[in-house]
Amino acid sequence: MTASSTHSKNPAVGWDIAATAKADNGEKIARAQIIVSGSSEYDETFDPPINNWQEQLTQQGQYPGSNVVQVIITSDKGDNTESYDSWS
Repeated sequence: MTASSTHSKNPAVGWDIAATAKADNGEKIARAQIIVSGSSEYDETFDPPINNWQEQLTQQGQYPGSNVVQVIITSDKGDNTESYDSWS
């Protein structure tokens, strides 16, 4: 399983966050979560599980300030893959 996230400054306020995940052969994505600076901003379960996932959140986090984005992807076998992105 591969998970990642990127961020870019939103012209209005905060940050835009793009998160993606891709399942490896023999597994599927059952759940995706995005946590921004300790706050759950996205949590979705997929039934049936899927192969690829992407989501964009706008105007998240603080500008200026320290920000941390955690992406948690749960496979259909119950294993978690996590990705972290932090900036200030």
